[in-house]
Amino acid sequence: MVYYARLEKPGGIKLSLLPILRMPILFIFGIVSFSLLHQNQYAISDVASEPQSALQINVLVLNFDPLIPAKDNHPLHEVYEWNDPRELATQYMEEIKKASGGFIRYNIAEWQDVNAFPVKKDGFVYTPETFAECWENRETCHDPDGSDYPLLLGTYGVIPRINSGEIDELWIFGAPYFGFWESAMAGPGAFYINGGVYDSVEVDHPFVIMGFSYERGVAEMMHNLCHRTESTMERIYGGWEVDQLTTNWARFAANAHQSNGVAAVGTCHYPPNGEGDYDYDNPRDVKSSAVDWLNYPNLTGKTEKVSCETWGGPNYHLNYMHWWFSHLPKAPGVNKDGRQNNWWKYVFDF
Repeated sequence: MVYYARLEKPGGIKLSLLPILRMPILFIFGIVSFSLLHQNQYAISDVASEPQSALQINVLVLNFDPLIPAKDNHPLHEVYEWNDPRELATQYMEEIKKASGGFIRYNIAEWQDVNAFPVKKDGFVYTPETFAECWENRETCHDPDGSDYPLLLGTYGVIPRINSGEIDELWIFGAPYFGFWESAMAGPGAFYINGGVYDSVEVDHPFVIMGFSYERGVAEMMHNLCHRTESTMERIYGGWEVDQLTTNWARFAANAHQSNGVAAVGTCHYPPNGEGDYDYDNPRDVKSSAVDWLNYPNLTGKTEKVSCETWGGPNYHLNYMHWWFSHLPKAPGVNKDGRQNNWWKYVFDF
């Protein structure tokens, strides 16, 4: 099994670990065609009012991209004709800045290209040859797949930089079968955000570790953050069942298929009109209150019909992720339910 393949509770109903081979490769055209794929018909504008005290997130990037001697020392992502991790990072940062109305401002404090394969939790390390064999024949891939996160944090000097405030978050880029969680948390008080919880790591405060694959695209990077958001908001509201619309979070995430015909903005896997996982290009029209969530907390009950053309194509996955995040509440103040009106704060400022 591989942790890129997602450990999650979609809709708060089940917990599953899917093999990576079952994950659809939805970003198939690569970075070169990103601008074409990102044409869309967003229902809302990317232009937002002046953000409330933008939150800058300083990031250390560890790009595990070993040089392959048999291929003239080209990095792994080039050898396999995968995406350029630097371009992925740049585009992802811009997407989140836009979708948050300018509230989230990523800053890469340092980028380290790591000429090594990560160490697994049992000490195993791929070589260029054994990784190539794994990629050719998945049955030969190492098990357990997971990387040794505490060792990684120590090896690359992450903890002192978190303690000093130099960085707020760690991003790890790698290939399939490198054993990285989509999102994890380390430190005292760390909690589940759709990945490992390393609360025994000695650090002054908890911090997030995002795992990104350069074999995938920006849509999948946003998808990782979406599951992190779902897990965080489930915690903030004390639970989440997608068919029980008893909290503002559950009402926001409602989709017609799982929520007894009631649709709002949807979940990471189920758009408001979706009829199955990853159903981002479904043309079915449903009545949704998504437009009303742009006014949160001042909801009026307004609804509009939505379909896949609400967020648009041709990359429906990427455009749905942007549309979903642009509806995530970001108003100032505290709601009558005692929670912040700006839910981005819970995801990034904990």
